[in-house]
Amino acid sequence: MSRPRRVTFGPTAFLLGAALTVFVFGLPFGPPGYLFSIGAALLLGMPLALLVGMLLRSVRNQWIHILAIGGAGIVTGVVTLVFLVGTRGYSMWGLALWAGFCAALGRSAVVQIVKVHDKAEHGHDAGPSPAAAVLEP
Repeated sequence: MSRPRRVTFGPTAFLLGAALTVFVFGLPFGPPGYLFSIGAALLLGMPLALLVGMLLRSVRNQWIHILAIGGAGIVTGVVTLVFLVGTRGYSMWGLALWAGFCAALGRSAVVQIVKVHDKAEHGHDAGPSPAAAVLEP
């Protein structure tokens, strides 16, 4: 049984969103920020984003995807900070929110690249859509 409606993203959308996330995260911090973000993205952020994306395949609303990926970015930031500084680094917790914002920004940048599949593409043709009809005067 195939899913009649689903969202798919290819490697181009995934890697472009991840690269933009890393780039934006490192902008205010320079080389240390890029080093931090590349390591966190490769070890935790990208696998977590892939898992979230797979779980949300049946959700067509792109805003939900953006919010969920932002949440994955916050989780990545929190786990990375706890690993690096423990729970003592209270002044650094804003970085986790910044990571979430950057992840959401990266996901929102690829909204036009992901593919939203409808029923008609799977052989359940319901006829022409109203948008495809020719308008005559």
